[in-house]
Amino acid sequence: MNKITLKKLIYNSYLKTALTSILFIEVVLVFLYFSSNNKLVNATVDFVLEDLKLSVIDRVNSTTSIINEKFNNLENLSAFLQNEHQNFFFYKDNITLDNKPKFDFAPNGMYYKTENNGGSSVVVSKNTKIDDDLKDKLIKTELFDKNFKSIINNNKMLDAVYFNSHDNICRYYPFLEDSFNIFPPDIKMENYNFYYEADLKNNPSKGPVWTDVYLDPAGKGWMISLIAPIYNNDFLEGVTGIDITLNSIIKTLLNLKLPFDGASFIINKKGEVIVMENKIKTFLSLKDEEKGDYFLKDKIEKTVLFENKTNIFDYENKQFVKLLKNLIDGGKVFDEVVLNENKYLLFSKKVNITDWFLISLIPENQIISEVKELENQNLSIGYFIIVFIIVFYFIFFIFLYKKAKDFVSTINNPLSKIVEFTKTLGNKSEINSLEHCGIEEIDSLNDNFNNLAQELDKRTKRLIQSESKRKENEKLANTDQLTKVYNRRFLEDFSSRYMKIVKREHNTLSLLLLDIDNFKTVNDTYGHDVGDKVIKLLVKRLKTTVRDNDIIVRLGGDEFLVLLPSTPIDNARKVAKKILDVINSLNKFESEELKFTVTIGLSEYKKTDVHINEIINRADNALYKAKKLGKNQLI
Repeated sequence: MNKITLKKLIYNSYLKTALTSILFIEVVLVFLYFSSNNKLVNATVDFVLEDLKLSVIDRVNSTTSIINEKFNNLENLSAFLQNEHQNFFFYKDNITLDNKPKFDFAPNGMYYKTENNGGSSVVVSKNTKIDDDLKDKLIKTELFDKNFKSIINNNKMLDAVYFNSHDNICRYYPFLEDSFNIFPPDIKMENYNFYYEADLKNNPSKGPVWTDVYLDPAGKGWMISLIAPIYNNDFLEGVTGIDITLNSIIKTLLNLKLPFDGASFIINKKGEVIVMENKIKTFLSLKDEEKGDYFLKDKIEKTVLFENKTNIFDYENKQFVKLLKNLIDGGKVFDEVVLNENKYLLFSKKVNITDWFLISLIPENQIISEVKELENQNLSIGYFIIVFIIVFYFIFFIFLYKKAKDFVSTINNPLSKIVEFTKTLGNKSEINSLEHCGIEEIDSLNDNFNNLAQELDKRTKRLIQSESKRKENEKLANTDQLTKVYNRRFLEDFSSRYMKIVKREHNTLSLLLLDIDNFKTVNDTYGHDVGDKVIKLLVKRLKTTVRDNDIIVRLGGDEFLVLLPSTPIDNARKVAKKILDVINSLNKFESEELKFTVTIGLSEYKKTDVHINEIINRADNALYKAKKLGKNQLI
């Protein structure tokens, strides 16, 4: 096989067919023309557009930031209601109420609250059994109404707050007169998105979630809801929700005063138009097909989702549709687009919580009509020059293309095999060898890659075995064998690095030092096996009480440490109190030998602390004081 060097191949196939000097000169002349003649025009256009862009972007960002802030605040309210209601069901048996509202059966079979006492209306499905336990729950959930009322009175954007239970109870604020005539008499909460979107299947994180736009069964029109599941241990008691009508959001989102006769519209991620200004219809030449007012002829027995006849993704201007899809997928917030032969400046901003997108259009001809005319003239001349050059060199480019194609084929085929070889290098158990192609340098490269692949395969296998063994040994060394939480060795290694981070970033750090009360007596009375069970039970209750990023460490025996990163001492005290409450409340469900209490000492990082032992010593002193005061408490 006759071989040729890569250098010689490039010289013979490429340099002889390269661009001639005259072509280079013509390209330079075209470049100089565009750069010199359009310099002033471009500078003017850029200045005007940049100033306008910054101004409009600022307005759009400001408006959406306000909405996002309001929605974030609503999520905090939802989380508050979720926590309150979950605590209610946990301690429900200890709650008593003196003022009891009146309930009765409606003609359609529903059980309902008959009078407005300033709180919520309440209806129960006619298919729900009305027994003493349910009546007791209806009365005790009157406690929800105080916060319901406060939330509605302090948030003008909200329309309703409610609690819907698993047994088809609807507690709705503000009060609805004749509520039993509003909802279906056999209402099933699991049929509505403001209930099932919060269940474990659709919301495994168990946090607050936003629904899609739907038609309100209570007759208030199109709305979205912020809902939060209410769990009693692992049982879904119901869902708490906050309602916001579409009209309330629209008034805020479209409150933009755009310059130069601009206008805005809102779409969702499916391209459906939620609302638009009339001028947008003119810009896009759309017919008046917006969804009209709804008419509630029948009671809504399951979720009716929002659908709009106008979908921007069906718009005939494919360039505009593609641009909008790119914006929704995280593209630029500013661009230019041609609609019906008119150029527009397009601004977009995502409303984070709802997956809506605010789109604003400003006609460019209203901004720089005279400047654009001069720019168009210059562009026409430039295009003429470019066309002339293309025609003049047409034959030359055909010849160059043929030569370039032959060159690429000659050099690319063997290189492509090398690329494909490297893609699977290290991923296949069986290693294939690269074959020679006749080019000396590439054949040499093939041989090197073949040798490299074999050596890499050997080293990779040795490295995997070594790394697996190292990680297993490290895990065993840092874990307490009984409880499977971290041990003192891990604490010493972790704390030395973490203390530096806390000091450098001026962060907060609190810790809890726990000791099981009278643990020696447990071992002496019931034996060490029971003592081990008590220690494991303590760890189990700690894990269900503290956060996922909090660190539990067994210091030795019955003494444990809980690190609370980014937590001030006041919040740490709440965590400690919660731990005591959980242990004491769950003791009544345990056998006598597994009942226990703990004493907790608290401390907080100080700027003068260098080592974590300084914080632990203060917690140990606090623990000692708490023990002297009678145990089962915290200091």
